[in-house]
Amino acid sequence: MAVLEISAAVSYSPMVSTRDRMAVILHRKDHERWMPHEPDPSDLMNPFDTWAMTMWPISRRLSTFRNAGPEVINRVDLSARCG
Repeated sequence: MAVLEISAAVSYSPMVSTRDRMAVILHRKDHERWMPHEPDPSDLMNPFDTWAMTMWPISRRLSTFRNAGPEVINRVDLSARCG
């Protein structure tokens, strides 16, 4: 899966509290159409059911490209920071 962002208004979804753009989620089978500059891949940009997503807080380390590795998307315990 690939996640891209397009500018769009999200009227109501779990994402609205964190993002003002809507994610475009591509399935692996659609990568070949998207990446080699398909003349018009807009039919791939369908809204994803955000209620089917699972969200959790992650480290701010993800904001910098220098911080790489799978651990940067691990769930962060926010209650431990508020103590």
